[in-house]
Amino acid sequence: MALLAVSALVMWLPALKTPFWGDDYVFLLAARATNAAGMPWWSDFWPTSPLLFWRPLSQEGYWRWVEAVLGGNAHSAHVVSLVLHMAASLGVALFGFRLARACRWPHAGRIAAIAGIVYAALAMHLLPLHWAAAANNAMLALFTTLLLAAWASARDAAPVRRALLLASTPVLLALGLLSKESAALTPGLMLVVAWFVGAGRPGRGALVAWLACVGVVAAWLVLRARFTTDADTAYELTVGGNLVRNTLSFVAWMSNVPREALRMVLTGDRMQALAWIAATALPMLAAWGIASWRGRSRLLRRQWVAVAVFAGLAYGPYFLFSWNSYAYYAAIAAVFPVIALARCVADDAQVLVVAALIALSSWIAVEGSRRLDHPGLIGRARWAESLLQDLERQPVPAPMHVAIRDEHRFYALGQAGLAWRLGIAPGDIRVATRCPASARHCLVIDETGRWHWRPPSVKP
Repeated sequence: MALLAVSALVMWLPALKTPFWGDDYVFLLAARATNAAGMPWWSDFWPTSPLLFWRPLSQEGYWRWVEAVLGGNAHSAHVVSLVLHMAASLGVALFGFRLARACRWPHAGRIAAIAGIVYAALAMHLLPLHWAAAANNAMLALFTTLLLAAWASARDAAPVRRALLLASTPVLLALGLLSKESAALTPGLMLVVAWFVGAGRPGRGALVAWLACVGVVAAWLVLRARFTTDADTAYELTVGGNLVRNTLSFVAWMSNVPREALRMVLTGDRMQALAWIAATALPMLAAWGIASWRGRSRLLRRQWVAVAVFAGLAYGPYFLFSWNSYAYYAAIAAVFPVIALARCVADDAQVLVVAALIALSSWIAVEGSRRLDHPGLIGRARWAESLLQDLERQPVPAPMHVAIRDEHRFYALGQAGLAWRLGIAPGDIRVATRCPASARHCLVIDETGRWHWRPPSVKP
């Protein structure tokens, strides 16, 4: 397992070189404006205008810190993302350890180590580690696993320690909710964990703590309704063909299949995409299969069912999303299955085989995604960085007119990226599908991603 840990670290280190892209620039600009205005930090938790997402801890507050303390440096931000990912993986290890102790399993320390390392090595973390705007995912995983570790530990703890552990659960839940919306499912996950352990009738302290967590969620729902506007249509919850698509996506995420491979099936070289899917899924499924078969008697039937219920509940709302589906949505859903896998192979000779299969699957998924050009997300980010570096080396007129042919490609830099990197006010960047006749100079970005300046007398 030490080899898997080293493999995971080496696999993720190249993410530190990823430039800012997409929403990163939107948050940076907003953070700079807020910091320059001298707004107090608590104002992020009580916004005066509605937001698409209310994530004051992991979004507005976090980006103010990135801008003020890290100087808006992409490398530093990605270092923080990697540290948060390692912390979340340690949270999984701690939860695995406390769960093993609560269930009286042998080799609790080994189970914890395997669970944390396997979690750290899963390819579903690709986007959060290459996109600073997704740091909220690691924060959610960290606070959730710490909460569940405290919840699993409380039953057998001494009275004073039990009271402290139970009192920490609503606090950790509040931190999770201020990081990402899906933390609202945590009270349900707490019940699944209690059922898995077989805690029986809950004590008064546990019941009070759980009800306090429900109350925190209820208060958060009221505040969220006040502070957010209608969500983008891609995040609407509907029932239809999207349910089948999102269920298949969930199976793919748990099998280490990267989102880019699924996209290629629909838009690119189908045979190459299917080969890539097979190369990532087969080793991962073999690892799940070997662990489940060899350790089938190490979990009770109730516990196997609880693992499946936990995964399904944690992914719950994402099954209903009308369009968007990303692998990191399954970050919480994977926690319990990973701990179950660790329990199954902790004292089994096949643990090295399982580790090697997971490492192979993840490397193929991650490296394949990093090598893709547009429409690959990381490839698109590199394209945007190349364009921005080129523009930084030349005088750019203001107002700046930009004619684009591919909105998805342009999203990698957007008006915010141009404003941040070129020092132009966002309002002075005019984006359209063709160059206006009144523009002295117009930057044309064609459908292949090539760019050039075109005078107004020539139609794009």
